[in-house]
Amino acid sequence: MLLAMLVIWQFRTQEQMRKWLPSSNVDELATLLKSQEDTQKRLESEILTLRNQLHNYDRDSELERMRAVAGLTALEGPGVEVLLDDKKDIAHDEEPIFFIVHYDQLEGVVNELFAAGAEALEINGERVVTTTGFSCVGTTILVDTKRMAPPYIIRAIGDPQTLENAILIRGGYVEQQILQWGLEFQVKRVENQKIHAYRGSLNFDYARVVGGGQ
Repeated sequence: MLLAMLVIWQFRTQEQMRKWLPSSNVDELATLLKSQEDTQKRLESEILTLRNQLHNYDRDSELERMRAVAGLTALEGPGVEVLLDDKKDIAHDEEPIFFIVHYDQLEGVVNELFAAGAEALEINGERVVTTTGFSCVGTTILVDTKRMAPPYIIRAIGDPQTLENAILIRGGYVEQQILQWGLEFQVKRVENQKIHAYRGSLNFDYARVVGGGQ
């Protein structure tokens, strides 16, 4: 009985609409409603597509940023170029071992630049990253496993004035540990320079990612 009443009510409503509106207007209204429904579906589909594209863009951008921070991509920008070399004129009564660049002196200059805000750094074309180690074999300096010989060209990206002022500060590391031994040291500002990508291994044998990223 309820179903019959609903059918009758719907039939009467349609009849009233036909009386109130010409048949042509009813058809036009139906066509308009159908067009609006199609437009709404199309817009919803476009919004979904744009949201997916934005999500992928954010994910790709974050991944690229993380690769840059890890040193896996080449970077360019302003900064400084530092030259560090052995002392040129060593007197006969001077012990040569005290007037050549040692690995800890090279590492000290690198640390000073990072502490001053260097965002990327390389030595003789080799990128320095968080896992980079400094050591020596005889008079040869090892940066990771790369054998290096003087002169050492250190390129750092960052604010040129800040980096230069920090590295040349009076009483700082360079003055006390580099210049007092007569080692050759030069620093110049650079408007733009390229820092190469890290080409070594970043494998972890013992470290594991903590669940949940905490």
